[in-house]
Amino acid sequence: TIDEVNDVNIPDIEGIDFVDYVNEEQLEDVMHLVQKDLSEPYSVFTYRYFLHRWPQLCILAVPSDSADKRPIGCVVCKIDVKRDDDIDAASENTDAARKVNYTGYIGMLAVETNYRRAGIGTALALRAIQRMQQMGCQSIQLETEVTNKGAMRLYEDRLGFIREELLVKYYLNWNNAYRLRLWLK
Repeated sequence: TIDEVNDVNIPDIEGIDFVDYVNEEQLEDVMHLVQKDLSEPYSVFTYRYFLHRWPQLCILAVPSDSADKRPIGCVVCKIDVKRDDDIDAASENTDAARKVNYTGYIGMLAVETNYRRAGIGTALALRAIQRMQQMGCQSIQLETEVTNKGAMRLYEDRLGFIREELLVKYYLNWNNAYRLRLWLK
């Protein structure tokens, strides 16, 4: 678990600016990055679902010297809210007897090939994790292909995610996935 992301040193990467998603003018850049690197083909509606509802959870990595400010990396996330009835509370279903659980979800993380292994993916993920924690998330989930060794090293070894479930033939290419979770305090 990450005890306090706020206390974790979120690295700055020399020559890279981390900027927030602002509007639809950036949508094509986000789609280009993700479609190039991830195996799942997402429709424009999937991107809009994430980006319009949680724009503060989309962070872009842009080279500082880039004239056109085209991103070379991005992370796109959301938060799921679940209300559970607390059986031990009152027998009637009142607001006081319901607990709200916030689970963050990393839907997409991509970095252009030429910029990999420079810590950009880690820096994007840590920034997203910090924001989701600040928004009240108790944990963060994601899925990744079992064959994606780079993603597994990032999430498990560097960030502390644990394998929660094997999802057989999860992706359209019939590859298996792991559902990973990071528990936050």
